[in-house]
Amino acid sequence: MNTATILVVSDDPLLLACTETTLENAGYHVLSGHPAEALGIAHELQPAAIVLDSRRPDDEDQLCARLHALQATAAIPVILLIAHAPQGPAVTVAPRAADQPAAIDLERLATAVARCVQARGTDG
Repeated sequence: MNTATILVVSDDPLLLACTETTLENAGYHVLSGHPAEALGIAHELQPAAIVLDSRRPDDEDQLCARLHALQATAAIPVILLIAHAPQGPAVTVAPRAADQPAAIDLERLATAVARCVQARGTDG
């Protein structure tokens, strides 16, 4: 069982609930937060990865830039959750967070998180 902590960030309660359930079923400890709280939560709790709802590209870009600019959060991988893609729900790993960004369906979210956690070398 994986004990890594994952931070899920969205202002959509339904999307938060679905994402939390997916990751909890995969064995992760899941924290959730509103985008306005994400930077503070990430800085304080140092999650193994962050899953970020990217329905608002400007907000997501700004948050990613702030996370990567701070020494305390720069190494935390960010996974962009694209819940309203034309082909349906998708997930992509932010460019700084993985070898190659790749879109996948929501059911494979736990796999993307596992790759980020493993690459970062954190399991708790």
